[in-house]
Amino acid sequence: MNQLNYFFNPQGVAIIGASSNPVKLSYGVVKNLKEHGYQGPIYPVNPKGGEILGQTVYTSISEVPDPVELAVIMVFAPLVPQVMEECGQRGIKNVIVVTGGFKETGPEGAQLELSLKDIAKKHNMRMIGPNCVGVMDTHLPLDTTFITYMPDAGHIAFVSHSGAICGGTTDWAESVGVGYSRIASLGNQVDVDIADGIRMMQDDENTHVISIYAEGLPDGRRFVEAASEVYRKKPIVMLKAGLTAAGTRAVASHTGALAGSGRAYYAACQRAGVLIVDSLQEQNDLAMALANQSLPQGNRVVLITNAGGPAALAADELDKQGLKLANLSAETQARLEEVTPRGTQLGNPVDMLGGPRAEMYSAALEVVLSDPDVDMAMAIFVPQAITPVAEVAEHITQAAQNTGKPIVACMVGGASIFEATKYLNKNGVPFYQDPNRASRALAGLLAYKQLRDRPDLTPTPVPDVDKATAHKVLQATWKQKGAGFLDAETAAQVAAAYGIHIPFSGIATNVEEALQLAGKAGFPIAMKLIAPGVVHKADVGGIALNIQSAEEVRETFSKMVAGNEDRQVMIQQMAPRGQEVILGAQQDAQFGPLLMFGMGGIYVEVLKDVAFRLAPLCEVDAREMIAETAAGKIMAGVRGQTPGDIAAAVETLRRVGQLVHDFPCISELDINPLIVGEDGKGAWAVDVRIAITQEPQI
Repeated sequence: MNQLNYFFNPQGVAIIGASSNPVKLSYGVVKNLKEHGYQGPIYPVNPKGGEILGQTVYTSISEVPDPVELAVIMVFAPLVPQVMEECGQRGIKNVIVVTGGFKETGPEGAQLELSLKDIAKKHNMRMIGPNCVGVMDTHLPLDTTFITYMPDAGHIAFVSHSGAICGGTTDWAESVGVGYSRIASLGNQVDVDIADGIRMMQDDENTHVISIYAEGLPDGRRFVEAASEVYRKKPIVMLKAGLTAAGTRAVASHTGALAGSGRAYYAACQRAGVLIVDSLQEQNDLAMALANQSLPQGNRVVLITNAGGPAALAADELDKQGLKLANLSAETQARLEEVTPRGTQLGNPVDMLGGPRAEMYSAALEVVLSDPDVDMAMAIFVPQAITPVAEVAEHITQAAQNTGKPIVACMVGGASIFEATKYLNKNGVPFYQDPNRASRALAGLLAYKQLRDRPDLTPTPVPDVDKATAHKVLQATWKQKGAGFLDAETAAQVAAAYGIHIPFSGIATNVEEALQLAGKAGFPIAMKLIAPGVVHKADVGGIALNIQSAEEVRETFSKMVAGNEDRQVMIQQMAPRGQEVILGAQQDAQFGPLLMFGMGGIYVEVLKDVAFRLAPLCEVDAREMIAETAAGKIMAGVRGQTPGDIAAAVETLRRVGQLVHDFPCISELDINPLIVGEDGKGAWAVDVRIAITQEPQI
């Protein structure tokens, strides 16, 4: 058995530090294990011995008899390393360290925490925590937490960085009748992390959807790999804290200024096939739908309602989400007329007015869902004195059980709908009190369908790159200057080694050299200032284009250098006319190389028309990345414009991605602008900027 499964299906659980005091959390763990139905042996451990809830208390883990495969450690933080060592010697396979007081308390706690990782590795143990609340499996059942409620057995798995979020989620689930399969609080993620959390859920037959709350991802690429392996079989819904610009470091490049932790996270989730949500409510709403409903074949929705207002709100939100109201055929409308009240509006929304009988909901839903032009349905009900709410819930459930198409329920109310809410959720029909939430849940089902069916995005190596030459140039720069930005000519050489089209250029230290280079390039030329401390040349008048003569070369050189001996000028062949875009890359601390594409030139940081992806990337992903931006839409020939060479832009993007993947020493890279010619005319990297922060490796 996969060792991670011992957290959820252990033969014997020891609670080390268990207390007989009912106000202690460790007493709560023993109580939950016993009262929530765990059938294996339970071993409280405390040097005082005695008895807790009829269970013999052992004075040490070494005294605990077989079988015991999981230990829950709840002693004071300084004692945890010793207890873990004893668990390792006893042959315990997995441990959960509930105790806090580690990394979250400062440097001393962080050092203590590292010792736990060493001990676990030494004894080949897997560890959850520290600073967590434990795990649950509702189907076994198993509850190693001190949380009040264990939810009903269901099909949502929840992996959470935060123990408090686990507690709040289970309390909410109990109140509304939503079932869960497994729950894992990971705490400080010293060993078992979010990637392991995904793997703990992927093979569980009772889990249909994996819901994740994360505050940190210790190894971003490992998370991407884990999610990529499972998302086509089980949807992953993720909420992450800590995405604001406060975490963005100061950088000099356009890419660095626009990236930030949030951009990298979104790019990682896109590659991994993860559905992103912005709130706990949205996460729960989407997980409920994905856990129990089939996936729609298209975006056509029908609304069955007894109230026009909520239906109007639903219709607006459906439209915002890219869904549309289905057109009901004349045959379907005729059948609806037979099963709905007199005066029912038979279009879509199907408004049965104030007083439909409960059975009319099941009848109407079965009629509309048999229409081949309908992909999914929302049943809306506002309570009134005539129709029993409970019976409406029963008939909506009946319709859901008789169709292969998704149904969600929306009941707008409070006191009178409480029991109906639990009934619907317990029977697999997701309930929402707000029509907008119900609409977004349906949109989420379609989003996952499209995500699951998308092409394989596994990147393949780009051919015809000269890695050895690029390394030689980077290594020479590192030995000469160390960390920092490469000069323009050197950056162009590195890019050219990876097959990126660079206009002819050279560096002139005096007017005569400038004239010689201009003769080689051929007029017209561009002249660009190279000077210490100047990053964005346009900001200081350091770019001159369409220089047509030797006289202009002399005049421009003199103006740019202005008698400063430390200034040089790049003489560059003018690229063909075309659309200016930006390509960029940055090394992200969690996810590795991150690519950017968007509107180039001077507008990039003003318009912020950019898309991000992890590097390297495949052709399909590169094309989708470009298409997301206004720059991509213009290149595609919007409103009669001549199409640009998108294939050349895709090729350049992939080559940049391969370059920064092959050389992690490149911390930042900008090509601004990349001039994309008309279709078939290619793309030219006019200005390349590269920064390195460590010695190049090959």
